[in-house]
Amino acid sequence: MRLKTLYDSTGPSGRLTTELQALYDGDLVFPDPTRTRPFIIGNFVQSLDGVVSFKIQGHSGGGDISGRNEEDTFIMGLLRSCADAVLIGEETYRVAPGHFWTADFIHPKRKQEYQALRRRLAKRSPHPLTVIVSGKGSVDLDGALFRHSDVKTVVLTTKKGREHLEQKHGAALPADVQVLPGETVLHAGDMAGLLYESYGVRLLVHEGGPTLFAGFLRDDLIDELFLTIAPQIVGGGASGERPNFSGHLSFGPEKAMWTTLLSVKSANTGHLFLRYRRTP
Repeated sequence: MRLKTLYDSTGPSGRLTTELQALYDGDLVFPDPTRTRPFIIGNFVQSLDGVVSFKIQGHSGGGDISGRNEEDTFIMGLLRSCADAVLIGEETYRVAPGHFWTADFIHPKRKQEYQALRRRLAKRSPHPLTVIVSGKGSVDLDGALFRHSDVKTVVLTTKKGREHLEQKHGAALPADVQVLPGETVLHAGDMAGLLYESYGVRLLVHEGGPTLFAGFLRDDLIDELFLTIAPQIVGGGASGERPNFSGHLSFGPEKAMWTTLLSVKSANTGHLFLRYRRTP
């Protein structure tokens, strides 16, 4: 594995360990959050033509888009190591049975370095909180993720979603379930506020999917985007069913979100690793 920095406007910070700085070919630091919500980072991999999922059963995850690229999983692990929580939607959870949203799961080779970084950053737990968003309560609470004693998980849902979960699992739910306003769709600001106030989340990594991510983009809550560009072209599908990371958003010229390029890294596989920050 080798990352090469082509451009970096952030400068050194001393946050990463010496070993991780060498692997990342640079340092990594994030601004402090606001007083009401976490600093929120999006992390996606896409093809050259902007597709983030093949939308084929068994091949819907980002790994098929990246080609199981080692540098991509290393950076994903690095972001999870820095995070207080990782947020995903119910579909992302459903299509990845047995997955754990931790650094050492996605890139086990660097487990010791990731653990050292969390200690260096004074994180309160060995792994980030896993946050699953499901307005309808369509989450299997019997999954392996909810039985992992070292990984704390919370489900964010609506009143109707909780009722659905109680019908399946009983009133004494076998998981931490939080109810937020909404019929079937939760508001991004409500989720961010709850995680900040009730769970002490200051740095949140958002791993999608596109529909959930679009809600955060629409409400102007994404502060940074880490975007891996895989050197393949896959096509959007006959009716455009293969999504990009912004889902079905359709901003006008006056509302389109502008960003500032912070860094560009490359791998000898032809992958590019881009980091953007929302332009104020």
